[in-house]
Amino acid sequence: SLAAIQASKERAKEVTTKHMEWARDRIVMGAERRSMVIDDHVKKMTAYHEGGHALVAMYTEGAMPLNKVTCMPRGHALGFVRSFVSAVPSILTT
Repeated sequence: SLAAIQASKERAKEVTTKHMEWARDRIVMGAERRSMVIDDHVKKMTAYHEGGHALVAMYTEGAMPLNKVTCMPRGHALGFVRSFVSAVPSILTT
């Protein structure tokens, strides 16, 4: 499991939620591209773009709460916003 490998790299005594989330991001979005050279203007525009998604999610009534917002390039994305997924959609509970 990727989570267990990451935990061992960090010399952790156990696999934690942090390691599980890291593994999920790696599988779903691809590896972090920390060495990717990105122009400062593109970094700024990416931050505004992802921040806009986050603000809309925060201020939209009935939207799922945010789980993660990042501007770290992964796969083909320069950043992403992820919400918690509800087991029971609010549409069904109203």
